[in-house]
Amino acid sequence: MTVRAFANLPGEMARRIREMDWSATPLGSSEAWPQSLKLSIAMILASGFPMAIRWGPELVLIYNDAYRPILRDKHPQALGRSLREVWWEVYPELGPLNEAILRGERAAFFAEDHPWAVRRQDAIVEDARFTISYSPIPDDAAPHGIGGILTTCIETTERVRKEEALRLLNDRLEAEIAQRVRERDRIWQVSEDLLGVSNFEGYFTSVNPAWTALLGWNEDEIKRMHVSELRHPDDAAHSMAGRRRLAKGIPTVRMENRFRHKDGSWRWLAWTLTVENKVIYLIGRHITAEKLAAEALRESERQFRLFSEAATDHALIRLDARGIVSGWNAGAQRITGYAEAEIVAQHFSRFYTAADRAAGTPERALATAAISGTYEHDGWRVRKNGSLFLAAVVIDAIRDEEGKIIGFANIMRDVTERHEARAKLQRAQDQLAQSQKMEALGQLTGGIAHDFNNMLMVVSGNAQILKERLRDARHLRSVEAIELAAARGETLTRQLLASSRRQALNPMVVSLRQRLAEFRDLLVSSARGDIALVIDIGRSVWPVAVDVHELELALINLVVNARDAMPDGGTIVITAKNTRLQPEDTSDAIRGEFVALTITDTGCGMADEILPKVFEPFFTTKQLDKGTGLGLSQVYGLTRQSGGTVTIASKLGNGTAVTLYLPRSHRPLSERGVTEGDTPRGGEKVLLVEDNPEVQETAGMLLDQLGYQVFRAQSAAVALQLLQSGEAVDLLFSDIIMPGELDGMALARQVKEEYPDVAVLLTSGFAKAANAQEAGFPILRKPYKLATLARAIRDALDAEPARLLT
Repeated sequence: MTVRAFANLPGEMARRIREMDWSATPLGSSEAWPQSLKLSIAMILASGFPMAIRWGPELVLIYNDAYRPILRDKHPQALGRSLREVWWEVYPELGPLNEAILRGERAAFFAEDHPWAVRRQDAIVEDARFTISYSPIPDDAAPHGIGGILTTCIETTERVRKEEALRLLNDRLEAEIAQRVRERDRIWQVSEDLLGVSNFEGYFTSVNPAWTALLGWNEDEIKRMHVSELRHPDDAAHSMAGRRRLAKGIPTVRMENRFRHKDGSWRWLAWTLTVENKVIYLIGRHITAEKLAAEALRESERQFRLFSEAATDHALIRLDARGIVSGWNAGAQRITGYAEAEIVAQHFSRFYTAADRAAGTPERALATAAISGTYEHDGWRVRKNGSLFLAAVVIDAIRDEEGKIIGFANIMRDVTERHEARAKLQRAQDQLAQSQKMEALGQLTGGIAHDFNNMLMVVSGNAQILKERLRDARHLRSVEAIELAAARGETLTRQLLASSRRQALNPMVVSLRQRLAEFRDLLVSSARGDIALVIDIGRSVWPVAVDVHELELALINLVVNARDAMPDGGTIVITAKNTRLQPEDTSDAIRGEFVALTITDTGCGMADEILPKVFEPFFTTKQLDKGTGLGLSQVYGLTRQSGGTVTIASKLGNGTAVTLYLPRSHRPLSERGVTEGDTPRGGEKVLLVEDNPEVQETAGMLLDQLGYQVFRAQSAAVALQLLQSGEAVDLLFSDIIMPGELDGMALARQVKEEYPDVAVLLTSGFAKAANAQEAGFPILRKPYKLATLARAIRDALDAEPARLLT
């Protein structure tokens, strides 16, 4: 037999053996091979079992197709190579073993699942297992009569690994079973659920300690009782039906019922029952709290449903993951105007303004909600009719159990009114701050004006005394100049006191239509020839209570301001209308019936940032030599002291409108002025009380000039001492603002109580004058003229009611 004898054998290895040049191997040409080798090769090639031949002293390797997978990357180079070359990594063990068989020292070798660390693929060391059989092949021509070794090899690496894994699994399973048994016993003991065994007759044969903990009965008591003794009567029917289902073969039955506690109360239990070998195994879970919670939840859901139906002030919009509207409530329809059929399947960006859509605002809102879970923003939205509303928007991402976004919940509320209220509150806070600032400035300017009035009283009083005594024309002109300067100073202090609301007012009930007709010429003269003055006040305008002289001064201030704002001419319009104010209508939160007297010009107007300051004393936009900055503050002080207020509206290039709100008066008109005439004189005794020495000296000289006998006192205490001494006095003429325990007002009250025959006349240039009038005392405002002083004293002595005189 030659290699050609393998020509009819199929397979790769038969082909390779035929085609291989064996003369280049230790075996030499196949023509010279011994018959035993050829027969052995024919045998392994015909076998489907992994087999190989190791022949000769070099143990040259010849193998069949089934042996190739064992070699892996060593194939096909292993064919015709020595054992040392092919399995070099295990040769220290494998070589001596095969050589011993060749030498006849060992008959054969068999090993099951033999471990070898081999390298068969990419030089990776692999722990492999093999079941192997090495048998000698006789050859008479070979030394020791053995030409080679027949190798039968089955790789068992995967099986060994699986068996090892299975063994570990079995060990683990046994450990787990033992653990489970321990855990079952432990669970039986410590479980809060009721674990038990029952028969179909309705008796429990075994229960765990949880029964006692929950129901109060011990184990023996429970075993003695029939289930009907523990179960609530109302639950008997469906509980017995559950047991019947078990008896019919239903593998698992679940039910809920109530069991009785030893104290008589009831516990809700959720049971799971199963049957095995005609015994019922059961687990009971205490669900009383869950029952109560479920009931509370049902009630809560009912209330929420009713709330959702009734709370139409919230738009509840359900969006899919792309922002398409998929749900719509009545609140959304009310707020946006869209019916559900009109908006479902539309993108929610329809509610956004065109600018927001162009800027990608809707998409950013969904992206923010997707990343952070929620998106909150207040922004303008568009209704179906195109109108805008401010919406408080919350968008929450909705995710499924795996965390994937499946949609969004869009909650939208119309907060336009809240926004407007917040803006109104901010305006009110700004107005309050402005009012507080005006009050602080008023206190400062009022104090200055009061002290200045005393100085003016000295100057003007002495000028009047000199005027009566001097005859030289030049001297008289000097005195008149002093009087004119004092009059201007008096006007300035009146403005200061008015701005600080400390001016002593003489309110009279007047018709604005009549008064402004009287003021017209004076107002026209305050303007220029290129300015038209229009006064349009209807007959139906209500009467008002106001100090006529201060109103005249206020109107002059406003006309002068309007004139200065129209350097190229223009128009001033004065109008009046009846109005009813609510607290939110003005910054001073006044309420009631008022006449709104408005002075409007067509001048240059003012910037918005200037308007909050215009009523502050000394604030002016004019040049330094063009104004004092007291005009508008006098207007503010007059209106506030009269019980009203003033507002201003202006825009650059669009003129200015100043509105005085004066309280309506229901009293009859009382426009009688103090009549001019001769200066009345007298000879009565007058007690002059004044703490300022210069003012006291000046007032005393004026009284002397009028012919009265004057007693002087620098305080209320000194005045009372004089009266208590028995000195007869006809008139008490006292300043109101004085240091000490008693001021002029308190002195006047005490004198009226203790000396009712003594007439009283008070004087001041400060706010307490108003209190004096309310108390019924006549008051003379500083600084005063000689004639005015004479008429006031005469009126007081003649017991005629006196008003505030100026």
